[in-house]
Amino acid sequence: MEYVYTIMMSAMGGGLLLCAAFAFISGDTLLPRSYSVNKARDKKKYARQFAKLIALIAIAFFISALVGLTEIYWLALVVFIIGIMVAIKLGKVIMKDAAE
Repeated sequence: MEYVYTIMMSAMGGGLLLCAAFAFISGDTLLPRSYSVNKARDKKKYARQFAKLIALIAIAFFISALVGLTEIYWLALVVFIIGIMVAIKLGKVIMKDAAE
């Protein structure tokens, strides 16, 4: 039971990477039309940039899972929060380029 955090974070990261791979290959954002605000002219480019953003978020899950192996869970949570914040900052840059 001591590795539950690592297993759950790895599973979430793997699921997000699988979703990102499918979005990158298919060229679709996988979002319902009612939720997606897609003003981009090139839909495939937008979907690929969106897939990169999802993969970036998945990396934060994996790094947190690796830190969770040390069994210092407060540090793993801090790494996860910082990773998500960095992913949001980089995601703004990635998606700004895709919207043009």
